[in-house]
Amino acid sequence: MRTLFFHLFLAATLHAQTPALEQLIEVRSGTLPIILTVPHGGTLKPGNILARRYGVTGMDTNTAPLSEMIIGELESRYGGKPHAIFARLHRSRLDPNREIKEAAQGEPTAEAAWHYFHNSAQQACDTVMQKHGLGLLLDIHGHRHLDQRVELGYLITGEQLKASDTELNANTALIAKSSIRDLDKRSPESFAELVRGPRSLGGLLEAQGFRCLPSPTKSHPALMAGYFSGAYDITAHGSRDGGSVSAIQLECPWNDLRDRPENQRRFAKALAEVLGVYFEVHFGNRLRAKP
Repeated sequence: MRTLFFHLFLAATLHAQTPALEQLIEVRSGTLPIILTVPHGGTLKPGNILARRYGVTGMDTNTAPLSEMIIGELESRYGGKPHAIFARLHRSRLDPNREIKEAAQGEPTAEAAWHYFHNSAQQACDTVMQKHGLGLLLDIHGHRHLDQRVELGYLITGEQLKASDTELNANTALIAKSSIRDLDKRSPESFAELVRGPRSLGGLLEAQGFRCLPSPTKSHPALMAGYFSGAYDITAHGSRDGGSVSAIQLECPWNDLRDRPENQRRFAKALAEVLGVYFEVHFGNRLRAKP
């Protein structure tokens, strides 16, 4: 009887120590046709959630405060907030940007958090499509590659980006598998211009003083150089497999961007301004809020 009581007490204690899903994954509704997902900025390491045994486990430092600044700048400029989903669990406990087997590795609470993250992201996409007809999801990350550029991922590999503009535009299979498949159909510009032209997201950010890849000045990564082309989040919630929300993985370098609050603020302001131009050029709509 004493042993049974001890196990019941232990189970109740562990249950009480497990934060609610709403604490592990923070979800905010918005009024703009923009969704921010922030999968690797969390710091929580509950002792009763087992650590992941394989895969990348390091967090993307300062992506959470950077995303908060982006939210604030968008609201200040456009009078509304984006939808936002923050993983507050540390990446050593959950990696939402991977399929569930690698992401949670069989840990039940981490699996529940993974489902909550992606169900919430999909619900945000559905809301945006219902209210606005179309939208953009930005998956916010950080990198420390030697070439300190803002990396923009469209599910196009660095090797594929070596193709000429003519070859990119003719590669219908590659376009169909990109995370901006729907946006390509809407934009008056070619696919190559949408990815790395002067009015691509990389081109517009470079005009604001942030070196980017791909962009007009850097069409593809150098030989053996690092480049993140996008992973699970933009595959699951971009327009590759349907829908009218396109998605871009936004990889922010450490130097002169994530390193200090003043640099985070400078980038947040630039991104907010650029997104207004981006929507008008490629979506054919002004960026505005709808309650």
